[in-house]
Amino acid sequence: MIKYECHQTVGKRTTRWVCTMELKKKQPPYELELSARGYHFHILFGKHAYGNFLCIPNWDIGCEMVDYSDTFWNTERLARHMKKADAISIAQALSVI
Repeated sequence: MIKYECHQTVGKRTTRWVCTMELKKKQPPYELELSARGYHFHILFGKHAYGNFLCIPNWDIGCEMVDYSDTFWNTERLARHMKKADAISIAQALSVI
């Protein structure tokens, strides 16, 4: 189990929260269990012919990702489908892995 901290700043207010994750499958496509802000995400991610992808079946979400260390771009991409704080949690998890 891996713990890490995330934060979101809106105006002058910064909110922080702790996330926990466990890598369930260590070969492509990877599987990750993530808990953050009281939510649970079962994440599948890996490569396809044109780049990287991420799917969250229990949230009906799937999208392309850039390099997993690019938390800004990946957060913006995920935020189209969910709350920004949840997108931050997931993008940060990918960066930590």
